[in-house]
Amino acid sequence: MDDLNIYLKRFLQDLTVRQVQDVIGPEKRASVAVVIRLRPSSVSSPPYSGDDSETRYVFEQQWVEGSTAEILFIKRSSRAGDRWTGHVALPGGRRDKSDEGDEVTAVRECMEEVGLDLTSEDCLLCGALPQRVIITNWGQKPLMVLCPYVFLWTKEEIPEFKLEAAEVAAAFWIPIHFLLDDKHKTEHPVDVSDRMASSTFQPLRPFFKILLGPMYFSAVQLKPSEVSHSAASTTAQGGAISTDKGQAMGDLMLWGITYAILADMLDFLPPFNFVESFQYPSFGGWDFRSLVWMLSRGYRRGRKEDLMEYKFSDVIGMRTVSGVRKPHDARGARISIIDHLVKGYYGFVRQAAYATITFRIAAFGAIVQYLIGTN
Repeated sequence: MDDLNIYLKRFLQDLTVRQVQDVIGPEKRASVAVVIRLRPSSVSSPPYSGDDSETRYVFEQQWVEGSTAEILFIKRSSRAGDRWTGHVALPGGRRDKSDEGDEVTAVRECMEEVGLDLTSEDCLLCGALPQRVIITNWGQKPLMVLCPYVFLWTKEEIPEFKLEAAEVAAAFWIPIHFLLDDKHKTEHPVDVSDRMASSTFQPLRPFFKILLGPMYFSAVQLKPSEVSHSAASTTAQGGAISTDKGQAMGDLMLWGITYAILADMLDFLPPFNFVESFQYPSFGGWDFRSLVWMLSRGYRRGRKEDLMEYKFSDVIGMRTVSGVRKPHDARGARISIIDHLVKGYYGFVRQAAYATITFRIAAFGAIVQYLIGTN
């Protein structure tokens, strides 16, 4: 078994005994499913008759040797008015009143969106990643509590997807080692002028867009080898069969909420630097970047110290900061790493944004006045 699968096994085992802290937040709740499969290196292998009801037994199966661990992603359908239209995401959605719990929501949504039954005997619930409050308008407006659950598919074969066209345009698998490779990490430009305008005056949105431009977020550019399209997508492409090359879908960017969710797992897998490569969101331009760097310097230093303490975890075989390992059954709840890093950061972004706008307007006015004066 390679190092990645060894540490993945340890992490998934840790989830089964790790406490999950219920986050206090808005009444609205949603759940997503982090579905992991092990793609075998060969199509045939000797049958296994052991117990696969626990993570450790799954990884002991002969066909798992040399396998590639992959995560299931979806590309949401494009819909007017949808906050997450066209985004790369994990299967999931809002909790219904009929759902008996957050886990039930993740299972139901996965079945509805991609047709994958996570209650199957071939699927194992490993545990939950840290809950988080989804906040918009730069940390000013809480929307809902999001609860991620991790599932491991225990068999070589996986059922064919049945995509809900109204919700999902496509589904695809990405190897975990691909997500961890620095060469696929990049920045994703996003128009956030609506967020600034909503906190001031909506008609000012074009004004903010021109003066500040897009905001850049840490991202991973995904390149799936195969993509399963929904019926609506295949019809639009001329009736193609369900699988096609991922490049035909344009840029597929893992960023934002989904990026933050997976960071809580990927940072504990070799080379253990996923969060260290995270870049705080920022606008372009030396003036803005310099100002937000100065304003947030002390804040970021404190968060970096928190991160280094957090990384000394028994989930990757290290001792705790105090030098004493916790008992296997007494592991406390984890925090959402990136959410912790950016929790107070957007306050500095707002300050820097308004100061930058003032500076750029003043500079533009000075240039215009100078040009008029020289004529």
